[in-house]
Amino acid sequence: MRLIQSAIWIAVCLGLGFSLVGCQPKPDTLTSHAEYAVFGTRVEVSVRHAPSQSVDTALAELDQRFQTLHRDWHPWAPGALTTLNQALATRAWVELDPALTELLERSQALEGLTDGYFNAAIGQLVGLWGFHTSHYPITTPPPSQEAVAALVALKPSTQHIEWRENERNQLEVRTDNPAIGLDFSGIAKGAAAGMACDLLEEAGFTDALINLGGDVMVCGESTQPWRVAIKDPRAGVLEVLEINERLAVFTSGQYYRYGEWAGERYAHVLDPATGYPITHILQATAIHKDPKVADAAATALVVAGTEKAQHLGEQLGLERWLLVDEAGQSQWMKP
Repeated sequence: MRLIQSAIWIAVCLGLGFSLVGCQPKPDTLTSHAEYAVFGTRVEVSVRHAPSQSVDTALAELDQRFQTLHRDWHPWAPGALTTLNQALATRAWVELDPALTELLERSQALEGLTDGYFNAAIGQLVGLWGFHTSHYPITTPPPSQEAVAALVALKPSTQHIEWRENERNQLEVRTDNPAIGLDFSGIAKGAAAGMACDLLEEAGFTDALINLGGDVMVCGESTQPWRVAIKDPRAGVLEVLEINERLAVFTSGQYYRYGEWAGERYAHVLDPATGYPITHILQATAIHKDPKVADAAATALVVAGTEKAQHLGEQLGLERWLLVDEAGQSQWMKP
């Protein structure tokens, strides 16, 4: 739920007369298509070989699941996450809503695997910069150096959140760090994509594509590849990928969600170590079978930069990863 606009263009064979790269569907391929307005973007689901009568039930259930996750994981609107953040601020033990358990567990693990470049505990910093909004560009002044420094000095981290099981066998969490504010925007889309694939595959649909505002998950296996074109942040397309297995392609970019003040522009990805927006990377794309890993990795790669990207990609087990620096130079990397 990073709430950025599309950094990936999708070229899929839908039988609708459209193709970015000349893909033509087989005449007997029937594709169902649904759209949902969640996670601050448009989520598109395409399912091949799915007669409408049999896929409608699955797509309707998917709509309900998406809406529930959108509410529970929203970083600033009332819901399970904002309730948890309010409770953590009291420093008391609080029962963890089951809707947040996996996200918190995976966020803690991925913060460690990314050497802290992915950090879901800097929600207060994100809010301080004004990025807890759906309206861009931001035209209010950036925060003061003193305000940023005060939060950074406390080093908010998911590692500072303790767990225990209470007498009713319910998980509880607490923290002593007053700078912690959980914001799962860098992993929630990945979690939602994995959920959607699991639901469709359990319903018998093993040839599908989930597009969450440009972050892509291919579900199952297909003899006819789905084509995914990675956009050049300057103009055009960097590369077209053909994917016919369960695989996630997630991108974090610097060009749609931003603020402007006194003639300067600052983007939404923050460095947890400094508290300030990243300027050295325009875009990063991560490819992994686990969409949660791909989602978090895309953000971490933007923060880490080109010098540390090789180590980071290998540590996360990415299949391939792409960085575009501030000069517009792109570089694919692999283990």
